[in-house]
Amino acid sequence: MRSFLLCLLCALLPAQDAFLVKPYLQLGDAPKVAARERLDLLWHAGDEEATWSVAVRGAKGWLVQATPAFRRLEVPPLAPHRIYRTTLRNLKPGAVVPYRVTRNGEVVFEAEAQARKPGTHRMAVFGDAADGSKGQMAIAKAVAAARPDAVFITGDLVYGRGRAAEYRARFFPVYNGEAAPLMRRIPILGVVGNHDVPFPEFPDASAYFTYWSLPLNGPALRPGEKSAVPVKPGVHDAIVAASGPAFPRMASFSFDYGRVHWTVLDSNGYADWDSPQLRAWLEADLKAARGAAWRIVALHHPLFQSARSHFDDQWMRPISPLLEKYGVDLVLAGHVHNYQRTAPLRFRPTQVGLRGRPVAGEFTVDEAFDGKTVTRARGPIHIVTGAGGAELYDPWQTDVRASWQPWTRAFISDKHSFTVLDVAAKALTLRQLDAEGRELDAITLTK
Repeated sequence: MRSFLLCLLCALLPAQDAFLVKPYLQLGDAPKVAARERLDLLWHAGDEEATWSVAVRGAKGWLVQATPAFRRLEVPPLAPHRIYRTTLRNLKPGAVVPYRVTRNGEVVFEAEAQARKPGTHRMAVFGDAADGSKGQMAIAKAVAAARPDAVFITGDLVYGRGRAAEYRARFFPVYNGEAAPLMRRIPILGVVGNHDVPFPEFPDASAYFTYWSLPLNGPALRPGEKSAVPVKPGVHDAIVAASGPAFPRMASFSFDYGRVHWTVLDSNGYADWDSPQLRAWLEADLKAARGAAWRIVALHHPLFQSARSHFDDQWMRPISPLLEKYGVDLVLAGHVHNYQRTAPLRFRPTQVGLRGRPVAGEFTVDEAFDGKTVTRARGPIHIVTGAGGAELYDPWQTDVRASWQPWTRAFISDKHSFTVLDVAAKALTLRQLDAEGRELDAITLTK
């Protein structure tokens, strides 16, 4: 028996030692649904030479993919390491595909990948999560139990400064760990929040641009330009170099999943969506998506919400007329650590002041919509889904309806929770679930 256990341990050690971060899936630079799908596969390993290979199992056996490439990241406090990437290609849409990773001729990792579905699908959404708390782990397990086809995180991806070291400690062990093995099976997408962008005192901040692989079809911003993610020369050089073309362009992008078009916006204070460059990109993206069955805008800072916390963070409100013009159905945000849902509403700004000051305007509220008997909305519905794990904001407001804005229809701030979108061509169901999978709120939209 002792001999058997020793042999088993020796067999496991190479696989354990192979990775600093185990393989995880990303959508990659693939914004459009395709006849043959693809996914990027990334992993992190030590800064040493090794021969890596990735294969996908097809009808005729294992098909070796392109040789993995890597970018090296040397930034304290982590030891120098390599971020490997390859692309799983020619995937049948909607198929579950086995894949494996080999190091120096030995298989060190195996899993199954869910290719993007062309039609009906389930997307899980939450934000403000990876702070290393029990709440974060509970929501991660609940999301895994809901079996989504993909996940979207509405910003503040990892606390508290978006650092590489924080990803290593608080992000990957949770969302790609054994308790909630999401990232090895499905792609997780996200948008940067105020905790994800560079902080001058931390050279490993803004690791989002190094560790994620998402579409690069956003505004063509370059480092140092107005509205681009700010960096400090001499401090963030290693992160920028390891990010390659992703920095700063990957801060905003768009993609399709099934019949849904997602427009993802960097809503941090430095990004000026009134500027001609950013506004032109946003309008062109929404206009090109007119053929989609559903249109979703995702960003970190909500346009409309009722919580006392961050109430005056309203600087994204001026884009409302543009969203209404092109028929946006849902606006998904985080930043405020709770769940909120508005009625369908339209907004015309009348007074826009400095950032951090209220944006006044005229509201038109669809009072008839209830999401049950009346399911066709006249105007976008705004969702705050920022209860993904971090400390909750303003729990007292849950039961004090007098503290809500008149267009708020749901407000749950005393429970961690996440959003589930079940999407078909003519119907979209939104449910808010707590960490035990209990339904807290639900509406259906129809076309």
